[in-house]
Amino acid sequence: MQEFVIFAVVGFFAQLIDGALGMGFGVISASILLAQGVHPALVSASVNAAKLPTSGTAAFSHHIHKNLNWPIVRALAIFGSIGGIVGALLLTSLKGPYLQTLVNIYLATMGLLIIFRGLKNIAPRLIASTRARTIGFAGGTIEGIGGSWGPIVTTSLLGSGMESRYAIGCSNFAEFVVSFAVFSTFAISYYLGGWGEGTQWHAMVASVAGLIIGGIPAAMFGGYLSKKAPRRILTVAVGCLALSIAIYRAFIMP
Repeated sequence: MQEFVIFAVVGFFAQLIDGALGMGFGVISASILLAQGVHPALVSASVNAAKLPTSGTAAFSHHIHKNLNWPIVRALAIFGSIGGIVGALLLTSLKGPYLQTLVNIYLATMGLLIIFRGLKNIAPRLIASTRARTIGFAGGTIEGIGGSWGPIVTTSLLGSGMESRYAIGCSNFAEFVVSFAVFSTFAISYYLGGWGEGTQWHAMVASVAGLIIGGIPAAMFGGYLSKKAPRRILTVAVGCLALSIAIYRAFIMP
């Protein structure tokens, strides 16, 4: 029960940040589980399982508040799912220090770019769906190998010049579809015995349940916060979060 309560609190605040800024739930949840020594494949599967109801609720919230650009959502969802399946299948072989370093450099660069755009108040612009496909595939692959969708996709959309509320809304909505694809891949792999020893999912029930119960109420406010927050402040906040995640992953995360 204590573990459930702790993860419920973590899920609430992580999803509140994620719904408003387009990233945070996966990074925060995965970091805590990895710090406990949980197998990376089980961490990714557990976080994506928790994301199904929380990101689904967030997606509905963004839909209600009209924070979506449907061509971009479709491109992100389709190619993100393809990348997620590829990443999940290659988790054990691709997850390593070089990949983590590249992701950290990317996040730091995009974070600084987004902060610059926010401080200069550069006007947003439309982005092509072809670019969204590339962003979706990259984000899905990182999600599948145990990284996180939001820091890659949301920052890329904002860095490309998309308005903050639409970048966050499209990223959150597509994340629901990608999480389903990644979780399904892990579930099939687990059933076929592809995870090896020490990856019993039964031990994660309380943690995942806590993340879901805590995350759903917070997800209801994500669309409203993204819609109402001033664009310039929201843009700078996302950039600062991306930069903070890069620093955390590089110097603190186990």
